[in-house]
Order: sequence, then C-alpha cells, then structure tokens
Amino acid sequence: MTVPAAALPPLGPPRAFAPPPYTDAVLDTGLRLVTVRAGTVPLAEIRMLAPLPAHAVDPAAADVLATLTAQECARRVTAGVDADPRREGTLVSVAWTGTWLALNASVPAPAAPWALRLLARALSRPRLTEEACAVAARALALRAPGRLAHPRTAAHAALYAHAYPGCRERHPGPDALLAVTVAEVRALHTAHVHPRGAYAVVVAPGELAEEAARAYALWTGTGLRSAAPPPAPPPAGHGIRAVPWGAATTTAQVLLAASAPDRTDPSFPALSLANCLFGGYFSSRLMRELREREGLAYHIESTIDDSFPRPSILISYATAPENVTRSLHAVKRELWELASRPPGAAEIDAARAHMTGLTWIGQTSQSGLASAYAGVLGHGLDPGWLTTFPELLREVTPAQVVEAAAAHYGPHRFIGATLGAPPGEWAERAPV
Repeated sequence: MTVPAAALPPLGPPRAFAPPPYTDAVLDTGLRLVTVRAGTVPLAEIRMLAPLPAHAVDPAAADVLATLTAQECARRVTAGVDADPRREGTLVSVAWTGTWLALNASVPAPAAPWALRLLARALSRPRLTEEACAVAARALALRAPGRLAHPRTAAHAALYAHAYPGCRERHPGPDALLAVTVAEVRALHTAHVHPRGAYAVVVAPGELAEEAARAYALWTGTGLRSAAPPPAPPPAGHGIRAVPWGAATTTAQVLLAASAPDRTDPSFPALSLANCLFGGYFSSRLMRELREREGLAYHIESTIDDSFPRPSILISYATAPENVTRSLHAVKRELWELASRPPGAAEIDAARAHMTGLTWIGQTSQSGLASAYAGVLGHGLDPGWLTTFPELLREVTPAQVVEAAAAHYGPHRFIGATLGAPPGEWAERAPV
C-alpha cells in the first residue's frame, strides 16, 4: 500500500521586518551618507557611488578612470598592511557600472575608519598621470575583445546601439579605449566626480556616523556640481535587429526591451508582481511555456533592468539559431496572453510571496544589506523603502497587476536584438 505524501502546510502570514538602526544625512559637501548599525559579523561593508551615466560621458574614459581608481585603492590597501594587522583581509573593488562609479569595500570592523578615508582619498585625488592612463587603456583594450566575446554582453551591446543610436557605445572596443588621453580622464573626473549627487552607505557593528562624516569631508571635489547630468534620451530604435555571430555558432542570444517606469512610480509594486509572474522566477509563464512545454530555451527571464539609459523591461534567453523565429512567436504569444489571460489571485499571490521573501533574504547579510541600501538610494528613494516595499507588495490588488501588465507588456512596445540568428529577412517580419 502506497501512502500518499502529505500536502505541504500553507505558508503563515509574513512577519514584519525590523530594520536595524540607521542614520541618513547630507553632508556640507553634498554627499548623502547612510550609516547602518548591524553586527552579524565583525566586518564593515562600505558602498560609495558617484553618478557617471553613460549617456552623459565618454564610456571609454569612464572605464579608464575606474581602472585608475581601482589601482589607487589596491596600492593603498597593500601599503603598510604589515604594520597594521587590523587591515588584513580588506577587499576593495571599483567598477564603472554604466550609471555609477562604484567603490565597494569589505573590511574588518576595527579598520573601518581607515577604509573610509582610503575611499574618500581615492575619489578625490586619483593618480591621473599620462603613463598610468596609457597603461590602463592598453590593459582594457586587451581585455575588450574577450568581454565582447561573451554572447550576453555582445547582445546587450547590440541592443544598446539599436535602442539608443545617438549615444556612444556602452561597451567600448579596443580602438576607443586606446584613444583615451589623460587630459580626457582628468576632464571627466573634474566635471563629474563630485560629492553632490553621490552617496555612501556604511554597514558595521558599531556606530560610525561621525567617523564616516569626518572621513568623507576629505572628498570635496573640484567644486560643487552646479547642474545635474542631462536627462537620459528616450529609446529611438524599433523592430528587431539581427547581428551575425560567427559561422559555427550553436546558440543564438535574444534580448527584447521595453521602457518601464522607475522605482519612484506608484505603479512600480504592481509592475514588479506582473514582471515576476511573467518571467521573474522559475514558476513564471515564460519558464513554463518556453522552457518546460516547448523546449525552446533552457533559461529565460524577464527583469526590470537598469543597464540602459532608462529603466527597461528586459526579456533575455538563448536558443538554437533555427528556433529564433519560433521562439519570438512564442514570446509574443505570451505577451498577448498576459492581457487576454490575465493572472488570477493564486498566480499573483505566488509571485508576491516570492518577491517578499527575496527582499528579506537580500538583507540577511551585512554585504546584502549594504548593497540593498545602495540600490535604494541610487533610485532616488529613502532607506525606509526597504521596509515599506514588501508592505506595498501586499497591498497590490489583482486589478492593479492586470493594469500594469496591459500598460507595459504589449508586444508593440518591445524592440530587440538577436545574436547569431540566421541571415535573411525574417528579422523584419519578427512578431514582436
């Protein structure tokens, strides 16, 4: 006799998340500083971000500036470490994200004041010499082909160029990097890397608000920014562009994008749930239909993406080149059915539970908490949004989800790029 498996009990009501104590202040220099007291481990997590949007700067010069800043941080991290063992284990990374010059540090808590001063000095006084600039540009140029050899990166570059034809390439090639001069990097740093408009997040076991304020007073820039960066241009491309990708490729990469409201928009919680149930997790419609039922993609997802000049709904997947047209028809069908077969309460509640849990999980570590606060501030929100967003998700009604899906997921709103698709006119007839 086979005993049937017992059904899983229903989930209990979600518990409220009690955020750790934090301070939120704007310094005299214009830098916004958030310090969070959280002591799960004896480490301090630091995030510093200065606005450097790709549509307003030269991406090649921004890449070189980030590399030089990273080298300056690495030099300071290793200098004198033997005389100060508290600093042992410090990790610092610097990157240009396409939107921000981002400096991240994970450091033993006793060395947090030293790390705060290190990052402030690296931002205010990087070593911008002609020799260092040339070396950094050559190193980036050597790595650029390898970076653009990744299908996902190459497809993103193709879609970026297709959607924003008036902007410089987000992923600069070797020639653009080698052409960067130290004068251009200095001009970029002088014009754009300022405390005003930038922000810092510090998560540590102890109270560091005063220490952080003193450290970041060292970063005064070359003068307060008088104007915000120009607004991002709207996407101007249309249709789907097919981009050749080698003669023997066995996989085609597909990216589709549509404009989306930012996180300050009142409809964002409903949009988040619509995106989640459509393609945001393993039980989503796109995963069930294109992966499980039709076998057209091993992994397919829809995200609310910030890697373009404006927020976008981004659908991405890989498929066999001969299946590109069929897969596009399948995606279009699912987009139409999101409106013609709107989600019911059970489907919405499953997405709501997933998103609420994901929000809490992302804040369980000090590193996750620092990155979460940095993301919130980067979208122009207050730190309290981390607590209120799950509550907003719980308040979203099915009608609001249906309305958000109808407003933002119409097939006519999407443009795209396919990498490694077969040549021909099929791209002009593509259904999305």
